[in-house]
Amino acid sequence: MSSNYLIKPTVETKFYVDYEWWDTSQDDLNIYLMTHLSQEEREKLESVDNDEVVDYVHPETGEVFQLDALGLAIQESAKQDNFITGHIGLIDSVFRAFLVNDNHPLNALELADITGRDAPTILKTIGGMRIYRGIRPYTPADEGD
Repeated sequence: MSSNYLIKPTVETKFYVDYEWWDTSQDDLNIYLMTHLSQEEREKLESVDNDEVVDYVHPETGEVFQLDALGLAIQESAKQDNFITGHIGLIDSVFRAFLVNDNHPLNALELADITGRDAPTILKTIGGMRIYRGIRPYTPADEGD
């Protein structure tokens, strides 16, 4: 974890989800991820072994990842057109943008394009001192995290 508190973010500052943040959070990442599933994927998840890991081939890069049932359900939900809408909260919308984008760093302008939200509002929300859902400024030092 880097010293991101020294960064004064701008609309060009890249952000990402720091999954290590979840290790110290009182919230459970898996439970939060389940809130992002479509009803269909939630129902499917109830009937499968959560510990089973499968190979998943990324449709755009061809890269092969090992995913558990929840990870696979997230990938399937993220493919749906209504995964990111104006009917969900800003933080959830931004988090979903990172889910869709494989957590590649994005700035507020890019997040605005994906979410349909206002870039200054996104920056004001995720660029402050408080860390929401692990979303924090990205620095090259975070590569190894």
